[in-house]
Amino acid sequence: MAKLKIKQQRLELKAQELAQRNEARGKPQTNAVLDQRAPLENVIKALAACDASLGATVKQFAPDLTSIFPLTIKGEVASIDVPDRKTPGRNIVQPTAAAKVYGLTLSGYYEESTEINGTLQKMAWGFTIPAGADQVASVLGAAIPNFKRVSKEINGNYTRMEIFDRGGWHRTSRFDHYRSQSNILGERTLVVEASREPAFPGTRVGCAVRGFQTEQFQDTLRPELD
Repeated sequence: MAKLKIKQQRLELKAQELAQRNEARGKPQTNAVLDQRAPLENVIKALAACDASLGATVKQFAPDLTSIFPLTIKGEVASIDVPDRKTPGRNIVQPTAAAKVYGLTLSGYYEESTEINGTLQKMAWGFTIPAGADQVASVLGAAIPNFKRVSKEINGNYTRMEIFDRGGWHRTSRFDHYRSQSNILGERTLVVEASREPAFPGTRVGCAVRGFQTEQFQDTLRPELD
């Protein structure tokens, strides 16, 4: 009986540990980035994680950032605001004061939200920089570990892709394989690419998330958004 009781206690402990790990996976990472020299450099490092640390970092440095970008504070997080995330041309804002990170100039901040049949299918967010993608990837890669992990594709983009599977995000280099799947649960990509905004030429540096669970991912990765 004693051995059976000990075995049962071990099983219960393992079940409890598993439940705690699963719970932690579902919670947004809301720790602000604080180890860089300037507020916007902390924001760019947080952006590179493609998670809720961006909102926490913007909130942490809100007093410094309000003179540069329009902000909305919501609890422990804050967002850089654009007029309309769903409308091209209205989904980007210019800084109202000088905005530089690691010697690079930030010319704008963008947010994108794509819905199909009323369901959120893709969201993207990040900054535009007048410099070329090679220069941007080189400068940011020298300063931020996540940018060191991007891989240059044939089309010239620098990409770090993760797939949501088995309850968590897992890095992959099989870009074309996963992009061809229409039923993917979740794809999270950090990308340095040519800007598609004529008014903001140069490079876009940001994150994109797509898949069937995008609405749930917004709750955990971007809790500052409505």
